[in-house]
Amino acid sequence: MNLNINPTNLLQGEIKAPPSKSYSHRAFLVASLANGQSIIKNPLTSGDVKITLDGLRSFGVKIDKLEENYYKVENKTKLLKQKEFLLDCKNSGSSIRFFSALSLLIDGGVTITGEFFVRNRPILPLLNSLKNFGAIYDISNNTLHIERKEEKCNITHIPGHISSQFISALLMISPIIPCGNSNYVEINVETPLSSHPYIEITLDVLNSFGVQVEEILNEDNTANYHISNPQRMQATEFTVPGDFSSIAFIIAAVLTSPADSHVIIKNLDFEKPQGDKRFIKILQEMGADIEINGTQGSLTVRGSLNKNVLKGIEIDCNGIPDLFPILCIIGAFATSKTILYNISTLKYKESDRIKVMMRELKKMGVKVEYNEENLVIHHCNNLEGTTIDHENDHRIAMAFTIAALHARSRSRIKNAEIFQDSYPDFIQDMIGLGAKLDIE
Repeated sequence: MNLNINPTNLLQGEIKAPPSKSYSHRAFLVASLANGQSIIKNPLTSGDVKITLDGLRSFGVKIDKLEENYYKVENKTKLLKQKEFLLDCKNSGSSIRFFSALSLLIDGGVTITGEFFVRNRPILPLLNSLKNFGAIYDISNNTLHIERKEEKCNITHIPGHISSQFISALLMISPIIPCGNSNYVEINVETPLSSHPYIEITLDVLNSFGVQVEEILNEDNTANYHISNPQRMQATEFTVPGDFSSIAFIIAAVLTSPADSHVIIKNLDFEKPQGDKRFIKILQEMGADIEINGTQGSLTVRGSLNKNVLKGIEIDCNGIPDLFPILCIIGAFATSKTILYNISTLKYKESDRIKVMMRELKKMGVKVEYNEENLVIHHCNNLEGTTIDHENDHRIAMAFTIAALHARSRSRIKNAEIFQDSYPDFIQDMIGLGAKLDIE
């Protein structure tokens, strides 16, 4: 499916924020380990989360859709076992890293393949950490087999600067993994955390299912986690909140509109620990007109670049890797240069986001500079329409959809199905607000 994007002046209307991808992965996985039947309300079930659901089902977990946006999750066997020899997790880093840890609870372990391995995305630090729990693993021919051979729960160490998913994976198995004579698990994060907000999401989900974790954050931004073992994960009813990462694209579309635009976004929980809430403060610092209504869980965004000018600033991207693509786009519309720093780990996301964003911005006529420490984006008066190569990165695809709305000519995005990874209704929501998009 190809998406054609035509220049659009005005966006108006009201939408509901899509479910959080990060919360959905974790809620389904923890519910699969809990005692009894859990209900997951308002989850995302497409894209990468579907890969997680398919994997859990292949391990014997029963996941049934009761009605629209309601799912029942139950593991009746209490002993997970991979029914299929090979599980293709494609490029879902969350699925592969979480299943690698879950393998220690699965009879015979797991065998996983996917584009993730072809792209050489990081996983070895997690696998080596799991060896302290008695795991052995083998990676060959873009396939991973990992299983537990010994029941032990030694203190384990993990870097914090590569991927927060390493720590989240360890945290989700630590309360229930058989530990022999030990009654606790200790996880030491040895390098500064790059994306602590995602660990906060993991801790929030675990707490909702009755698990207690002691977290110590050190002055140097390293961390220590102490988890009593065993603990019982209690079945519960869990509601997945709206996703701040996804609505960032809608907000940006409104703010970069040339004419007076006005959009209300609902289904937001400002109390939940989603790090991408920081997007709102960043934009307000740039001069954006955004009104927060915490009681109603909504945002009102007013935009008109001709009246409400955005100014470039320096932005620390630590903890908000998923905002990097859309911040790059906003930087092109800001009146002065925008500097994005703490971006080194973005090379290891669904794509090398630094390389892809630089290449595609240049195709649209935007001047960018990169020096390994930061990315500098200069104001561009007139973006050129082009065909975007997003390299199967859903956030890059959505970011350039927003840029293309305000280009001088039509743009095209191939393989627009990629939006399903995190925002299945992205095209429909944008059209509903007035964006001139058509599918072929």
